[in-house]
Amino acid sequence: MKLITLLKEGQNIEKGLRIHKKKISKLNIIKDIKNKLYYKKPSEIKRLKNLRKKYLISKKIKNK
Repeated sequence: MKLITLLKEGQNIEKGLRIHKKKISKLNIIKDIKNKLYYKKPSEIKRLKNLRKKYLISKKIKNK
């Protein structure tokens, strides 16, 4: 997958790098690469998903 960021004439490189970084974060490229570094069992993925749900629910209850 190619990700191209074009700079307008007169734009500095730092601004272009910021724009490129935002594009990468929107597409979750870094997150996907980190998740694919090693294998996770399906049961482990389900367990982590359920733990995250419980955490978010408890956080909502505390805020109310």
